[in-house]
Amino acid sequence: MAQRQPVPTCGRSLDPAVVAALAERVGLVLIAVALPVTVGTFAGMVLTSGSLLAASDAATAAMSGPLTTEHGLSLLFYVSTLGTALGCWVLGLGLLLDGLDL
Repeated sequence: MAQRQPVPTCGRSLDPAVVAALAERVGLVLIAVALPVTVGTFAGMVLTSGSLLAASDAATAAMSGPLTTEHGLSLLFYVSTLGTALGCWVLGLGLLLDGLDL
C-alpha cells in the first residue's frame, strides 16, 4: 500500500480518506470498549449459571429475545454484543473506504 500523508480530520470535508480514518478510529474505540465487557459478562454468566452449556443457552436466549425483556447480566451481554458488532461494522466501513483509494 502506498504511503500517504496524514489526513487532517479537523475540517468538515467528506473526503473518503478523512471519513475512512475517522471510521477506523471510531470502530476501534467501540470494539476496545465493548469487547472486554462482553467477555466479562459471559464469564459472569458462566459463574452464575454453573456450567458453560447453561451460560451459552442463557446467552443465546438473551440474543434471540427483544431488548426490553432482558435484565441484569443478560441485558449487559445483549448491549455489549451489539456494541462490539457495531464497532466491527464501522471499522469495516473505514477499511473499505481506505482500500478504495478514491
